Amino acid sequence: MHFPPFRIMIIAGEASGDLHGGALSTALFQTDPTLKIVGIGGQAMRKSGVDVQFDSARLGIVGLFEALLKWRDIWEGYQVAKSILQSGVHLLVIIDFPDFNLRMAKMAKALDIPVVYYIGPQLWAWRKGRIKTIAERVDKMLVIFPFEEAIYREAGVPCEFVGHPLIEEAVPFLETPFLKAEYLQKKRLDPSAITLGLLPGSRKTEIEAHLPVMLEGIKLLSKEVGPLQMLIPVASTLSADFISRFTQSYSLPIRIVEGDIYSVLRAADVVVAASGTVTLQAALTQTPMVVIYKLSWITYALARWLIDLPSISLVNIVAQTALVPELIQENATPERICLEIKKLLDPAVRDKMKAGLGKTVSLLGEGNASRRAAEIIHQTLNNPPDKEEGTEGFWMHLNKPPQSPVSGGGNFT
Repeated sequence: MHFPPFRIMIIAGEASGDLHGGALSTALFQTDPTLKIVGIGGQAMRKSGVDVQFDSARLGIVGLFEALLKWRDIWEGYQVAKSILQSGVHLLVIIDFPDFNLRMAKMAKALDIPVVYYIGPQLWAWRKGRIKTIAERVDKMLVIFPFEEAIYREAGVPCEFVGHPLIEEAVPFLETPFLKAEYLQKKRLDPSAITLGLLPGSRKTEIEAHLPVMLEGIKLLSKEVGPLQMLIPVASTLSADFISRFTQSYSLPIRIVEGDIYSVLRAADVVVAASGTVTLQAALTQTPMVVIYKLSWITYALARWLIDLPSISLVNIVAQTALVPELIQENATPERICLEIKKLLDPAVRDKMKAGLGKTVSLLGEGNASRRAAEIIHQTLNNPPDKEEGTEGFWMHLNKPPQSPVSGGGNFT
C-alpha cells in the first residue's frame, strides 16, 4: 500500500540545472498534482511550485580553487540538503552538479531513499572512474545525450535516454513569431546595425573571466567593421547590476536583458558564448557562434590533465566535428575573438554553420525530455519494477511513508 502524497526532493546546483529542474517539476506536477516537491534550486524551480529551501546561486562555482573560496556556502548547502533528507522524502532526484549531488546520493542511500540522477556528469569527458560511484549510489540514470545510455548500461547502471530538455523548453519561444527589427527598436537599438549577443556564463567567476575579454574583442571589431551593438542576457543566478559593473565603461550600445535569452539569440547576428549549455540554446536558434572559456590557471592545469576530449563545447561534441570555433584559455584573447566574429559576418560562412547547427539539434531527441523523465519518476514511485537481487530494501521503501529520524515517520502535508 502506498501513502500519497509522495514527497520528492530535487537538487539543482546551478542556472542550467535550475532551468531543467523547473521544467521537470512542472511535468511532475502535471503527472501527479498531489506531489510535494522540496529542494535546492533557483527561480525556475520556485516558479514551478517547488519549495526551494536553499538558493542554488550560492553554489555556482568552477573548479577546485573557486570551490575553496566558497566553502561556507557549500557547507551550508550540505546542511540544508541533509536536513531535508532526514526530515523524510520518498525519492531524491539529483540534476547534474556531481560533486555535491553524489555526496547527497550517498546520504540518501544510507537512509534507504531511492536516487534518480537526471542529467548526469559528463563521464565521457573526464573523471570516468566516477561511474563506479554512480553505480553504488544511484538507482536510475536519465540521460540527455544518446551516446550516454550505453556507457551507463555497460557499467550495470539502469539508464534511459529521454532526450535533451532544452528542446521542449525552447519550443514556446521558438514557435512565437519574432520580429527582429521591432525587438531591437524596443531595446532602443538600431535594426540596421550588426547585433552581437554576449553569453559569458551563469556564475560570477565566469563573468569575471569572460565578459571583459569579450568586450575588448568587440571594441577592436567595431574599429574594423563599423557600428556594433550588444545584447547580454542575464542568467537567473546573477543580477543585471553585477553585469553592468563590467559594461559601464564602454561607449558601444549595450543592453542587459533579464529572462529573455531566446529573443537575444534570435536578434543576434553572431553570439560569443562561454562553453556550456548555452551553446546548445544558440544551436536551437541556429545562431552562429564563437565559443570561449577561461579558468584559473590552477584549475586549467588540472583540467588539461584530466579531460580527454578534442572539443569542449557541447555543440561540437554532439556534432562530432569542429562545427563552431573554440577559443580556450590563452587563445581567448580580444584579437582572436575579433577575428572569429569577423569571419562569421561573411554570409556564406554563416549559412554553412547554420546548416550544421540544424543537423546537430536533430540528434537531441523529440522534445519531450521533461515529460518522459517525469513519467519514469512517477512509474518508479507508483509501480516499482520486479525486484532484482539485492534491491529489496530499495523497492520496499516506496511502499512506506517517508521515515523521519525524529518522529519515526508519517505522511507529509
